[in-house]
Amino acid sequence: MNPTRTPALWEASIQSSDEAILPPGVEQETWDAELFERLSSYPFEDDHEFAHGLSIILGHPEMPASKAEIDRDDNVTLQAKCFYFSRKEKLPTPVNIGNYQLWLQARPTAAEAAGPINQQQLNSVVSEDRANAPLKQAEPAYPSSFAHIVELITTGKPIPGIQQIPDTILAGQDTPSARSRRRKPWELESGEHIGR
Repeated sequence: MNPTRTPALWEASIQSSDEAILPPGVEQETWDAELFERLSSYPFEDDHEFAHGLSIILGHPEMPASKAEIDRDDNVTLQAKCFYFSRKEKLPTPVNIGNYQLWLQARPTAAEAAGPINQQQLNSVVSEDRANAPLKQAEPAYPSSFAHIVELITTGKPIPGIQQIPDTILAGQDTPSARSRRRKPWELESGEHIGR
């Protein structure tokens, strides 16, 4: 497979559609909820074709997308998941990413679904959120591929596709030239003179 070319399932453009062809007797909200549940439980981490396609989108086609990149909930990754899932499941219309994002936000998290929590746990979570809030707001929003490169640089990891050049100068390994120095057009050989 050519690493600069996207897989066949990724070649079409990503589209959203509010009109879906529903099975008879099924309402839109029920259909969306079932579809979104299937999408959220799809094992994207185990799908090598998805990992390769996402790595191309994120700008590092030579290295498959990591689990952390696949698990992100940014627009690019969610769009890729919706598009890929629509093609993989052969859906008549693509998954609407806007509706899927709303469904993800409205869905209770694992902590909320687990039941009531005591006041001490709630206070510790709130204080953690307040402590981390200025950091989250201070970071500028970069494209995901740029953020990935910044992360690699700040952690000291090598950047894929960048050749490492050592900081040393190899002195004493040069060889003298075997050819004579070329003359410039205005230089004359000894004994030559310009006739006017």
